[in-house]
Amino acid sequence: MCQDDIMRRMKLSALFTLMVFALAGCGEGEDPEADPPDTQESAGGMPGMEGAPGSGMMGEMMAHMESVEGISMDSMRVMLPLHRQRVANMLAQMNREMSDMNMATDAQWDATVDSIRADLTTMPEMSAEELQALMPSHRARVTRLLEMHRSMMGGPGM
Repeated sequence: MCQDDIMRRMKLSALFTLMVFALAGCGEGEDPEADPPDTQESAGGMPGMEGAPGSGMMGEMMAHMESVEGISMDSMRVMLPLHRQRVANMLAQMNREMSDMNMATDAQWDATVDSIRADLTTMPEMSAEELQALMPSHRARVTRLLEMHRSMMGGPGM
């Protein structure tokens, strides 16, 4: 993959993220007492978390994880701050939703979240080679957490 392709992917990914945040803010000012739309996307208070695998935060995160697969070490270094922020935001959103629904976590959930947080903490100090070696297992952990969350929320499997 050439440098231009990587930059194009990163720009598209950033644009997609901005669009998601912009659309999330479109509902502000609506009547909170109004009936919610009759879709799976509104389930659990997190638009997109219960929809099709390609929708909302879950779909965006899966697309992001696929976009970092196989990129060069230099590109990995460049996109690392954005990646760390996206994963941290995902964890915060999942924790908020679970807390709002009074859902308890289990040992597997806690261990996976702890492992992902450890990844995020150690990534900035890693060499490009170490970072590239970590990414397959990091991706597996993020994907596993997304699947656990979907399952806990009662959504269809990925």
